[in-house]
Amino acid sequence: MKLCVVVGFASVAFCAAAGFPRVARAQEAVTTQETTSQATGPSMAMVGTGIVIFGLSYIPAIVVGTESGTSADRTLFVPLAGPWIDLTQRPGCAPATSCNSENAAKVGLVVDGVFQAIGALTVIGGFLTTSHETRTVQSSAALHPTLHLTPAQVGASGYGMAALGTF
Repeated sequence: MKLCVVVGFASVAFCAAAGFPRVARAQEAVTTQETTSQATGPSMAMVGTGIVIFGLSYIPAIVVGTESGTSADRTLFVPLAGPWIDLTQRPGCAPATSCNSENAAKVGLVVDGVFQAIGALTVIGGFLTTSHETRTVQSSAALHPTLHLTPAQVGASGYGMAALGTF
């Protein structure tokens, strides 16, 4: 009788455990993120900036070289060196006159020469500096449904099949 009671309780416990709902969780897709950086050549933004700076300082020098009556201003057609050559060849002030306009012209030549040099150096620096492109790629490994059947032991002396899978 004792064996019957134990087997009965075991059967009731097994059926009760099998009848309770269980929470099944689906497997989530695995996402990976990969960031790559590669050199794409010279820094064209820097080259473009240098060209704009040089152009904004060289075009007024050409206009002054064309319109001026001073022979020293003809050297302004030479890029980069023209303002410095003009600065050394400018005539001096007359002793009895004010030198304000001549001093203003010399300051303008120095500013023009500095900005032409900055523009040229920026263009050269742009060709020597490599630009990098950063790319971020996200990928997810989609999980496909799988089903695995395997032999399994059921109880103390019984055998059967176990089904495992993802879906």
